[in-house]
Amino acid sequence: MKKFTSASLILFVVMLVSNQCTGDKKMPVTTSSETAKALYDKGVKAMEDIYLVQFRNLISEALKADPDFFMADYQMANYFLYMGNKKRFIEYANKAVNCKAALSKGELLLKDALLKLLENQDADVTDIGREIIKMYPDDAYAYWPLTTFQSIINDTEGQIATLKKAMTVADNKGSIYNSLGYIYMNQGKYEDALNAFNNYIEVAPNLPNAYDSKGDYFMQVKDYRNAYESYMKAHSLDSTFSYQKAINAKGMADSLQTNEF
Repeated sequence: MKKFTSASLILFVVMLVSNQCTGDKKMPVTTSSETAKALYDKGVKAMEDIYLVQFRNLISEALKADPDFFMADYQMANYFLYMGNKKRFIEYANKAVNCKAALSKGELLLKDALLKLLENQDADVTDIGREIIKMYPDDAYAYWPLTTFQSIINDTEGQIATLKKAMTVADNKGSIYNSLGYIYMNQGKYEDALNAFNNYIEVAPNLPNAYDSKGDYFMQVKDYRNAYESYMKAHSLDSTFSYQKAINAKGMADSLQTNEF
């Protein structure tokens, strides 16, 4: 899979219903529906594990349960921005900024970011991401908006620094290793990328995307046999993962072997 900094990908902020006690360490989320909150949490987890269809379906269901759910619309806008789908980004971003619910301070900052990105999808809104981290420095998910915003302006070194800070407070480090791996790989720092993907597998050995990502690494360095093995491992864990990638890798490997004779 491609890097998820939006996700930042990522995108990917686990928070609590506004009428529940959250304490000061977690960025709160505003929704009037317990059902919507539960669906949202499952959707965020699906995105972390790179189950994209599940993510979209669960967030869509959350919005059915609470049509005025700011963070659900924000996550969908963020996802489509990352995927380069301008039309769908505008659709969900407009829904988010027109939310009538009384939002938390963190959500209001994200709303400001969306307003600027609606004007210019290449806008530098990293200052807003930094403000969110200042408010919730112990919440690993509060770091994801900044990594998203840094990816928009191609600040890869900034992304790395932000992700490493998130690592110090994160319970689930897999998606962070995944993002770091792709950033390093795009920089040509292949040893760092391999270490990141190996760490991803170590902390998430049963997650198919961990092996899919390492397969992408092997494809990048033209190690097609190992790419095939990694993709097939991902496929063995989940039959919806990596099969066509494995076939392509095998074809490349077989082609190289044939050309040697």
